[in-house]
Amino acid sequence: MGEAANSPDTGSGEWDGGPLRGIRVIDLSAVVSGPFGTSILADQGADVIVVEQPGSPDIVRSAGPLVESAQGVSAFFAAMNRNKRSIALDLKAEEGKTLLKGLVAIADVVVQNFRPGALERLGMGWDVLSEINPQLIMCSVSGFGTDGPYSHRPAFDPIVQAVAGYPMVQVDEDGVPHLMATIVCDKVTSLNVAQSVCAALVGRANGAGGQHIELAMVDASVHFLWPEAMWNHTYLDHETGMPDLSTIYRLFATADGYAMVYPVATEAHWQGMCSALGRDDLASDPRFEDLQGRVLYGSDVNDELERETAKFTTAELVALMDKADVPVAPVNTRDAMIVDPHIQHRGLIVESVHPTAGRVRSVRPPARFSATPTATARPAPLFGQHTDEVLSELLGVEVQELSELRAEGVIV
Repeated sequence: MGEAANSPDTGSGEWDGGPLRGIRVIDLSAVVSGPFGTSILADQGADVIVVEQPGSPDIVRSAGPLVESAQGVSAFFAAMNRNKRSIALDLKAEEGKTLLKGLVAIADVVVQNFRPGALERLGMGWDVLSEINPQLIMCSVSGFGTDGPYSHRPAFDPIVQAVAGYPMVQVDEDGVPHLMATIVCDKVTSLNVAQSVCAALVGRANGAGGQHIELAMVDASVHFLWPEAMWNHTYLDHETGMPDLSTIYRLFATADGYAMVYPVATEAHWQGMCSALGRDDLASDPRFEDLQGRVLYGSDVNDELERETAKFTTAELVALMDKADVPVAPVNTRDAMIVDPHIQHRGLIVESVHPTAGRVRSVRPPARFSATPTATARPAPLFGQHTDEVLSELLGVEVQELSELRAEGVIV
């Protein structure tokens, strides 16, 4: 492990750091697949140092809502880069490479999502960096991996969704495929970034030393999709024709909106719904006598339930099903989700003041640690905001040398 990393500054000195305090991460990644993962590490106390390129900031800085006063901190960027520090370093310049190698030497983790081979062409691949720091954990993220017929292709979330089959899982009643309306492949890859890095750190603590993690978005996405979306493709010695959950899950129209009712999983839920709706005929229907039947005839269940839900307002239906202990929820709009009483009670949505973007909403870290709490302590950084701070603090670069490096365009 490198020297203990400074905890993000809360301004009050109250946060002692989360469970990853003392872990330093050099984040060479951009967009979502890496940064969302390193944001989890940062929220949990790691000192995450984002390395951006002079003249080429992370494109997410200008993606989504962006006000001029925010100075490159878009709403999208802010959500994935809090608790991090940002430096701008030219990795094509020899001086820039030397500085990065110096940071790697005292780091615990490097995360990067350059196209396969790009970092090697810069002379900064795993073979080089692991020689500098044998205890280094390096996570390399790409769309399709380092080998295979698609490895050369650029990849963004909808491209990976298409290869992994997500649109066909989202197919509508007319057989038209649809993309997931969120960047699911980017996000699930990011979760694997955080988990695999932490697993490798545990392995290192157990004596395994440093190691290189290769993580392809397509691998993470197919793995995430598999359990229920591919259940008819799992048995090789038996044919199965169970309907997909995607064809069974349905939102139900009420008299004034929509609700989600899911009564099929347990016998208690099924009987509770039938009793609450006065549908003894459904309770005794042999098609629906167990989970297998309720899934196999899921479309019939939905048709029956749809006729019933239209008789109630959303609030009435939710109250009725809740009283019967049947899984139910209103379908919130985004605005309604923010003020939902349970979301509010959990303190999930937090507000803070960003130095340039003004008041912003974000979501607190979801994992709650009893002994090493997380925090949203440092706002998302401006481009190169911490270059001087990091280089002087960690590498001892003097003021005069910083000025010369900036004049040469090596740093910003």
